[in-house]
Amino acid sequence: MITADEFLRPCLDRRFNFFTGTPCSYLKPIINYVIDHEEYRFVDAVNEGDAIAMASGFTIGGGRAVVMFQNSGLGNAVNPLTSLAYPFRIPLLVIVTLRGEAGGEKDEPQHELMGQITTRLLDTMQIKWSYFPDETGKVEKVLNEVEKHFATESRPYAVVMRKKDVDRYELVKKSQPGKFEFRVNHRDQFTLPCESRYSRKEALREIQTAVGLESIVIASTGYNGRELHDLEDRENQFYMVGSMGCAVPLGFGLSLARPEKRIVVVDGDGALLMRTGNLATVGFYQPRNLIHVLLDNEAHDSTGGQLTVSRGVSFAAVAKAFGYKHVISTDRLDVFREVMNSSLLEEGPVFVHFKIRKGVTGELGRPHLQPFQVKERLMRHFGQKEEVAA
Repeated sequence: MITADEFLRPCLDRRFNFFTGTPCSYLKPIINYVIDHEEYRFVDAVNEGDAIAMASGFTIGGGRAVVMFQNSGLGNAVNPLTSLAYPFRIPLLVIVTLRGEAGGEKDEPQHELMGQITTRLLDTMQIKWSYFPDETGKVEKVLNEVEKHFATESRPYAVVMRKKDVDRYELVKKSQPGKFEFRVNHRDQFTLPCESRYSRKEALREIQTAVGLESIVIASTGYNGRELHDLEDRENQFYMVGSMGCAVPLGFGLSLARPEKRIVVVDGDGALLMRTGNLATVGFYQPRNLIHVLLDNEAHDSTGGQLTVSRGVSFAAVAKAFGYKHVISTDRLDVFREVMNSSLLEEGPVFVHFKIRKGVTGELGRPHLQPFQVKERLMRHFGQKEEVAA
């Protein structure tokens, strides 16, 4: 058994100072210690997949991140681990607890199967892993393995934490419940029939014109990224692949790492519905430089045009209820243009909901760069080199 600081101090020496994830009783000493010490930053995630995406954004921004969660939530992280961190080659340190360990102490029934397959699941995802260091002398060895893996593979490395690996640490800082009041005076001014609304390409052109090369634009998977690329491929643009619903947490993580940059996330209604909970994280932490643009065509356009349930959702009211500072909802291009060029964008988080029509114009291409090359280009745009072993 080791103490929390015996693991975390060497992590800090290696610039791992951003921590996110979801709680587990095994992780309690690590999470509590990070919360109590100002040299670390802890961001509570609403689910494990969002934590992976958030940490990925922070890493792309030039930082180093640790993601922590219980193995019962590893399933929630499979998608961004395999379709975001893997193709974009994003190095993350992931701590996964081993609840329900085969041959270990009796645990709750929901952990029985995952306890048997956790390490095999990591192997299947081609994630290199080792057990969490349970002796002081093993800490440097494990972290050296992490550094070596980052330098050679530039992909996530997992440490599997067992019960009693870390000694107890009780939280000193006790958070007080906050008082949160809001009022929604919301009238969707949607005046156009669906087929007469403006196109995705027209909306994306307005975004490119408004933000120029100074802001960072993250486009969600599917047609948002592909049409943005077809309009004009720029070095400040990041095209998500897979990891549906993860554009906002990735953009949020990036906004924390690069507070001097405006981060514009172009989302889709199907993606946002899939991971709506990440709006709560944005609303709670209030990143001033995050602009969330939702292009809502009420359909899964890139997979055949099947309807989503967004027609019955007031996204503006949802965003306001989650704590976004400014919220705008419209289907008029002149209003959208005015908003994208307004001073409102200086006081984020801002949510801009723009209703568009279904469909694309002509044949869409795909980015000519591989995902990891898109990431590397964006890092160069920041003037940030990719991580190498210390």
